[in-house]
Order: sequence, then C-alpha cells, then structure tokens
Amino acid sequence: MGAAFTLGLVLVVIAGSQLATGNMMLVPMGAMQGRLTLGEVGRNLTLVLVGNVLGALFVAYFLAIKTGVIGSVSSPAGTPAALTYERLAGIADAKGLHESAWQIFLRGVGCNWLVCLGVWLALASEAVSGKILGIFFPVMAFVAMGFDHVVANMFFLPAAIFAGVPGLGWDDTLRNWALAFLGNLVGAVVFVATSYWYLFLRRDPADGPSEERR
Repeated sequence: MGAAFTLGLVLVVIAGSQLATGNMMLVPMGAMQGRLTLGEVGRNLTLVLVGNVLGALFVAYFLAIKTGVIGSVSSPAGTPAALTYERLAGIADAKGLHESAWQIFLRGVGCNWLVCLGVWLALASEAVSGKILGIFFPVMAFVAMGFDHVVANMFFLPAAIFAGVPGLGWDDTLRNWALAFLGNLVGAVVFVATSYWYLFLRRDPADGPSEERR
C-alpha cells in the first residue's frame, strides 16, 4: 500500500497539480524569500485546501463508492468489494475513532515532514525518473508507518461514511481533519520550509514583494 500510494504525489509534482500539504512547504518558503506576502500565502493554502476537499469527496463518492470498487457491510464475503470495504473500514476506524488528539497531531507532523522531503528531493532532479525516485521512499515510509495525511484522510473517512462503516460520523471526520491539518502544517513549515530556508536560501538575493502587493 505504501508503494502504491506514492503515485498520488508523483502525479501532483510531475503533472503540476496543487496539493495542500506540498504547498505548506513551498508557499511559506516563497514568503521567507520575500517573493510572497502573508496574504498570498493564506489565499493559496485556503483555495488549494478547498479544492483538495472537493476533489477527495468526488473521488470517494463517485469513483470509489458508486463504481462499486469499495463495497459495503453487506458485500458477499471474499469478493474484491468486501475485501476493499474491510480494509477501508479498518483504516477509517483507527483514524476516526481510536487515535487521540495528540496522536493525530504528531502523526500529522511526521507525515508531512516526509511528504515535503519527498517534494524537496524531487526538486533536486530535472529528470522525470529522478523526481519519481525522490518521491517514492519518503511517501512509502509515511504510509507504512501509519501517519496522518490530511488530504488522504479527506478520502478515507468520507468514503467510509458513504460505505456505511458503523460508528463513524462527520464529527469524527472533522476532528481528524483539523488535527491532521495542524500537524501537517507544523511538519511542513517548521521542519522543512524554515529549516531548509535557513540552511540554504536565506543568504540568496531575492526580490521582495512588489509595491502593489504591499
């Protein structure tokens, strides 16, 4: 599962899409270099987060549930749909019902520390193959360790609700999203953006925001 999950960030980076957790590193780093204002950082992260929520809900409902790829509690035992449902139910149950607030936050920190390092490694290569290799291992590691990625959880938890996983509600989902978002933000801004800006970029000349932005 960890290996398969890497496809998501590969598609984002190489196809030029916008992922909230990756932007949590890249956009604040632009502000640290004086190329963006705090308002522009907030606007970008807000719009991308809304877009990611809508995209995740669309995939969860139409491409996962309505297509029958993910079954339900009534799916015949042993069928692919039943096996997928059981796997989803296990993930959603753990993330939505059994992780404490502190656990979700810390798993969010660890997750986006690794995800943003994957993006950072991808930036080091101009070749598509190098970008894929740079992304692969950090993302595989965060999935294998069970860390919390807010955008991934925007799919897992709603899909579980749509599939009828018992005991899981939207209140559990929103709680997980909020804590995972905060953890992801700290992992990106503190442990990657600020650290790597200080080590490698702070002495580089950069044009500040234009007078219009100010």
